[in-house]
Amino acid sequence: MHLYPTGQRLRTIREDHHLTLKDVERRSRLIAESRRNPEYLFTAGRLSQVENSSSLPSLYKLASLSEIYEVPYAELLSVFGIDANRNGARGNGSHESGSGQETAPALNAGRSLV
Repeated sequence: MHLYPTGQRLRTIREDHHLTLKDVERRSRLIAESRRNPEYLFTAGRLSQVENSSSLPSLYKLASLSEIYEVPYAELLSVFGIDANRNGARGNGSHESGSGQETAPALNAGRSLV
């Protein structure tokens, strides 16, 4: 399965924000440090692999991209063909946060979204 179009879509989003691979690495490093979790770090080399091949990012790295690119998490999931709003974990199909942006379902654990 070739994911090049997926990688190209991620590259387009990054370039639309006028960010280099190193810019994304620096910003993801700040996210990783603030959350005290190195899994959020998206190195320039790793992002290049994702943008140029069939390599997939982890959920943590995708969360970093969501924050850096100011794109709802569910929208980034859709780049990979995942419809986060279809048959959601609680069956209501909505993952809205108070900010009006969608977040990963796990980030809303324990909250009523109805």
